[in-house]
Amino acid sequence: MSGWKIANERQTIITSWFIGISAILLVLYLTEPKPNIDKEWFDYYFEAIAVILLIVSLFLYFLSATYLLKPFYQDDEPTKEQLMQSAFNTRRVQIPGAFMIFWAIGFLILLKLEYSISVLAYSMVAFGAPILWLGFRRIAQIKF
Repeated sequence: MSGWKIANERQTIITSWFIGISAILLVLYLTEPKPNIDKEWFDYYFEAIAVILLIVSLFLYFLSATYLLKPFYQDDEPTKEQLMQSAFNTRRVQIPGAFMIFWAIGFLILLKLEYSISVLAYSMVAFGAPILWLGFRRIAQIKF
């Protein structure tokens, strides 16, 4: 049972970090003055998508925090099954949240910097990193 408690503690740390990252990105983006000159039509879509992704990822990480804390707000000590279910539910919510944060960062890179080859490369790395991670994770689970 202590292994599942440690797993929940680690996920709590990850959740807090990602809530902070998502909230900081959202606040910094919304409070920074944005000049309307030299904006293309697709810049407005990138802004909307980035803000929506950050808000949804923030919601998902708050939801994962409730999954993590749920077993501990009861009269008894949480059982192993409750801790396992909490960890599984949390992972199901955290992975899409991490994808959304990376994709929002990709859109923010496109918005804030000039459209050049290097900026497009950085943005593509931000878009592709979570997908690549998921692919490597699937490959690692294959038994050879």
